[in-house]
Amino acid sequence: MVKKIFLKKTASAIMAGALLLSLTGCLDLGGGKKAVLAAAEAFAETVTGAKADDIISLSSLDKKNKEATVLTELLSNDGKSDDDKAFYQAVEKTIEYEIDEESYSNSKGTASVDIVFTIADYESVLDTEYTKIDDLTAAVKKADTKEIKFTAEFVKNDDKEWVVDNINKKFVKLFDYRNQTIELALTADMIKEFINRDMSGFWLADNAKYKDTMFIEYNYYFSSDVLDYKDRGVKLFFKLLKDGQEVFTGEEETFGIATNVKCKVSNENLGLKNSDYLESGNYEIDLYMKDHNGEQLVDKIAVSVEKSAPKPNAKTFQGEGDYFIFKNNDFKQYILACGWLNTDNTLKNAKTYSKDVKKMCFSYKVDPSCTAELDYAYYYSEKGDKASLEEAMKNAIYHASVKPKQFPEGYFYDFLYTMDQAKTGVYIIAIFEHGTNNLIMVGYVSVS
Repeated sequence: MVKKIFLKKTASAIMAGALLLSLTGCLDLGGGKKAVLAAAEAFAETVTGAKADDIISLSSLDKKNKEATVLTELLSNDGKSDDDKAFYQAVEKTIEYEIDEESYSNSKGTASVDIVFTIADYESVLDTEYTKIDDLTAAVKKADTKEIKFTAEFVKNDDKEWVVDNINKKFVKLFDYRNQTIELALTADMIKEFINRDMSGFWLADNAKYKDTMFIEYNYYFSSDVLDYKDRGVKLFFKLLKDGQEVFTGEEETFGIATNVKCKVSNENLGLKNSDYLESGNYEIDLYMKDHNGEQLVDKIAVSVEKSAPKPNAKTFQGEGDYFIFKNNDFKQYILACGWLNTDNTLKNAKTYSKDVKKMCFSYKVDPSCTAELDYAYYYSEKGDKASLEEAMKNAIYHASVKPKQFPEGYFYDFLYTMDQAKTGVYIIAIFEHGTNNLIMVGYVSVS
């Protein structure tokens, strides 16, 4: 009888012990739950700050681990634009958290608890097109939020502190907003801000005025920032207006593919002969952008054209308006023919010498009555864009004076430049009235 009672008590003791063991995790008599919840609180707080070092310091990760490296690179602002950083900051200000204490569990030296983060639904915000970063960040602030549950798993580190042990791909998805690259929509005002006014200008015009010209040409130069926009699908084109009426529309070209846009209209573009001067009047170049929203005016620039009364026996020459242009029609009446001479058989075409050229020479055949002495200068530019040519013309590489000489074929001015070795690029010639800066002609020849 005693034995029987003893056995019943023993069984009850075993059952009580088992029950006690099963409740240990829930009751956490050793104070582990409080410590884990405190660790979860500290960890969640660092997540809202989006600082990789702080997050890693509260985890079991080594800074050299792959997961740590991924997180560090994701949360770094290095190489990010100001717009990107403003967007990230706006999203991070919306991050909040709540720790679900009822989800807490503890087993065999590990613990876990659910942390529910709320964050702005930034993906829905990015469905809208923005032209100002302030509008985008304001939309993030007002956006609906979404919940992301993260079950944080804890272990104790060497200092017996609870740290998060599951910083993995699932956790890192919380920061997916940092994989977004912010591209604000381009506007006409933005493109206008990129224009370099110091470099942009009319080619061969004098204070925005052409006299006896066969073309109008305005070259826009932009800052190098525009190269970041070449994949946006935005086009630029220009229109030419004469006395307020549209007379020509240029071809579209991709914005950002280059840092310059040439707006050139020739006499033939306007239905004139290739030997005709443009008609007198007030002209205007209007630069437009074009995207999926339509066309927007970016900029406009005015220029006037003065056409002199035609002179008797007025003439034009092959290549005029292309690679040379006269600025003094009074002298032009003496010229019978002109162009680059094929010295040493080095002229590849009417405006290009080979690299073997040693004697570069532009020549006038003139009426025998023309005996005036003329000055001339040569300039060199490695590049052929307007800014480079204008810069080159600040310093002559050669200058001389010449009078016409008689040859069996007639009387000629030979504007000769002899060199040891030509450089690939563009050589410019300017011809002046003797002893003055009065320009008679300017032209160029390429070397390739």
